[in-house]
Amino acid sequence: MSRAIDRPEPCLRQLKQAKGGVWVPSRIHRTCHCTINGYPEDNSPHPWRDTCDRYPRLEAEINGRPADVDRVWTSGRRVTMAEYLFLKADRAWAREHAPQSPEANPWRPIDLNTLAPPNF
Repeated sequence: MSRAIDRPEPCLRQLKQAKGGVWVPSRIHRTCHCTINGYPEDNSPHPWRDTCDRYPRLEAEINGRPADVDRVWTSGRRVTMAEYLFLKADRAWAREHAPQSPEANPWRPIDLNTLAPPNF
């Protein structure tokens, strides 16, 4: 499936935050802040659905942080939900159990001289 580079759409992607770095999860989505119940305080942000009274703009995130939609749309590659969830879980595990690993520091390039040898 080809993509129109000038028409971003909601999707899950993986990209690198640094040249020579690891893949990180990213996504483009719509979060609705509609007033379907009449009062803004009764309406928590939720994914857009057909019953919403507004059509929200696209938002993007890279590795859980807000990002530019065009950067996410034009970088990396599309992934499945399973791949996206794996990348998120892998990053969370690395931050807790292996803070010096490339997955815990995705903004830095991988340095093979400082990596620990694999445990087989």
